[in-house]
Amino acid sequence: MTSRTSFACRTSFAWAGLLTATALGTASMAHAGGFALKERSTTGQGASFAGVTAGAAGLSSMGFNPAALGLVDEVELSGGGSIVAPQADGDVTVGGTSIGSVDPARDALVVNGYAGYRLQEDIIVGIASYTPFGLTTQYEVSDLPVSLDATTSKLLTLVIAPTIAYQPTPEFTVAGSINITRADARLVSVPATLDGNQTTVSFGLGALWNNASSGTKVGVAYQHGYDLTLKGSGNFSAGPLAGLTLPATAKASLPSTVSAGISQAFGDFRVLGEVQWQNWSVFDTIDVFAAGVGQIQADEQHYDDAFFVSLGGEYDFSDKIVLRAGVAFDQTPTSDAFLPGQTNTTTATDRTVRVPDEDRLWLSLGGSYDVNDHMTLDAGYSYLTGLDDVVVGVRNAAPGTNVTYDAGAHIFSVGGTIRFDAP
Repeated sequence: MTSRTSFACRTSFAWAGLLTATALGTASMAHAGGFALKERSTTGQGASFAGVTAGAAGLSSMGFNPAALGLVDEVELSGGGSIVAPQADGDVTVGGTSIGSVDPARDALVVNGYAGYRLQEDIIVGIASYTPFGLTTQYEVSDLPVSLDATTSKLLTLVIAPTIAYQPTPEFTVAGSINITRADARLVSVPATLDGNQTTVSFGLGALWNNASSGTKVGVAYQHGYDLTLKGSGNFSAGPLAGLTLPATAKASLPSTVSAGISQAFGDFRVLGEVQWQNWSVFDTIDVFAAGVGQIQADEQHYDDAFFVSLGGEYDFSDKIVLRAGVAFDQTPTSDAFLPGQTNTTTATDRTVRVPDEDRLWLSLGGSYDVNDHMTLDAGYSYLTGLDDVVVGVRNAAPGTNVTYDAGAHIFSVGGTIRFDAP
């Protein structure tokens, strides 16, 4: 019996603010697919994450489906890191006249890791570490009038997920995980600087059917969302609380994820497919409270549920080299609903300058190289492009003040897997 267990640890800074980011008159944040992060597997990256719920990315598929533990033979460690280089070129206009440009996007490092051990013939245990949500946007103070609406927004989440899987037959695996999640957020804006954090617990469930004779893998998974209460402090520079630093709390709900994937082999070629759905509609408002004052903000979000759909393929180029590619559609959960406080006159939209969001197209390439029977190296690249320019109204600015964004991103990922025989 050979075993595969994956170890991964991942940290993320990538795109816009969250939760406390709407406090005191600031806006919500949205990103393609919301501010959820997909970068949980280098192998999956190369195929636009097609088939990851079906275990197409090996044990690093644990970031999407805990039942990927069923792919472990004895012991396996796997992990990787991605450099996310986004761009969100924005043209600032007042009354239709351009007055300058902005780019709030910042480069980010996202890492992941997984480990698994076959404890018994039918019991596998493991641990996963990844980032399900994360964002960073930053404007310069000189980026007027946009900086009057938002300056800095950051969110970091990190999941540590102990996982256990049961394999009643060699083809079928069911698994569950306890997702221990740390969330840290920071907002800098004209009214206030807010910092908050929380450690919370959620769970994941999954099943995987792996039929070696037919070359078919099918997986389904459910990752439960979060009800966050970020507790920290607020330093207020404007409004009725100007000059005060008070304990502050921001409350919001983050979505659950339902996913299904398939991998079907045809000789040396495998067709991969993936569908993921997130109930972003639970992210309907962000409530902000200040100690001794009570609720000071109920910021509407108007998010809708959203899909991520991908199709990819893998080809065994040789005994040691696997090549892969994929394409995906990433739906934004934002809509054309009006957010209070926006002053633009051309478009009513729930998008904000904190996260200029739009539907996106993913195009990806990748490959794996088997160094020997115990080690595999992986690489992946994705190019993300917006399917339309996004017009966003600027809060705290003159009527008719808009920013039109042309957004995209390059993602470079490297990783690897090490397999051991059990002692």
